[in-house]
Amino acid sequence: MEIIKDKYVEKEKKQKYLGKKGFLAFITLLSAFIPLSTDIYLPALPKMVESLNTNTSIVNLTLILFFAFYALGTILWGPLSDKYGRRTILIIGLTIYTIASISCVFSGNVYQLILFRILQAIGCGAATAVSTAIVKDSYSGRKLVTVLALVQSTAMLSPIISPVIGAMILSVLSWRGVFEVLGALGILTLAGSIAMEETIEKRYTGSIISSISNIGVVSRNRSFMSLLITFSIMSIPSMSFISASSYIFVDGFGLSPKVYSYYFAANAVFFLLGPLAYVKLSKHYNKIPYITIAYIVMAISGFSMFITGNLSPVI
Repeated sequence: MEIIKDKYVEKEKKQKYLGKKGFLAFITLLSAFIPLSTDIYLPALPKMVESLNTNTSIVNLTLILFFAFYALGTILWGPLSDKYGRRTILIIGLTIYTIASISCVFSGNVYQLILFRILQAIGCGAATAVSTAIVKDSYSGRKLVTVLALVQSTAMLSPIISPVIGAMILSVLSWRGVFEVLGALGILTLAGSIAMEETIEKRYTGSIISSISNIGVVSRNRSFMSLLITFSIMSIPSMSFISASSYIFVDGFGLSPKVYSYYFAANAVFFLLGPLAYVKLSKHYNKIPYITIAYIVMAISGFSMFITGNLSPVI
């Protein structure tokens, strides 16, 4: 369906089985996969250490390796979806994710859990890599902007909601119940991917290797790489907080998983306010100083937390 309005061509592909609202709900759910797959089980980490008879360093590998293999998965699935179609890749990726999530429930030890989390991450990469491509395949003009805004809003809100959901699950189930919910999420989205009609019109005809090798071209761009490294360094404290926060708040300060989830959600709110403030201020002032200011604020905050952070969970 093509509608010409105010000199913008708006394209919206119809989905026979999912329908308009069902397709939007499906895309929105895919965009929330990462925070749901990571933040939702953060309140359970201390209990997992005890249940699996291991230590925090080993349990944290279920989170660290998830992110590592998720990143590799997005690099792999994107070119594959260009060549073999969005629907096919989604079905494969979500099948891996669903099986891995259910396998996490029945993990006999922490090393089995780590293995299944790696497989879960690889499957999760398909959801992220393909979801944005599906939006661009299916919409254009103002409709594309509207749908992307919806997807991005969901991605931003998910880190706030996910740990609260995880804490609610822990109030009635064990940590394995969290992965039962993720397994159900996988089944739901897998059903959606099966019902979804293919969105890509023209597939990539070259080799997958040549497509992935284009990353090398981008990596030789010094301006891009300098910014990439800069912002990657800025994400290290955030990742450290994600991996250690549950132990600090639950074991260190004696908070319940439910109360911890509120602290984590509050932190996520302020984490999201930063980009919003930057977007607004950068319209009126030079962008470069904000990076320097951000590093200074991070350094001061980190040092202050090192000195006084053990006094109260609020600090």
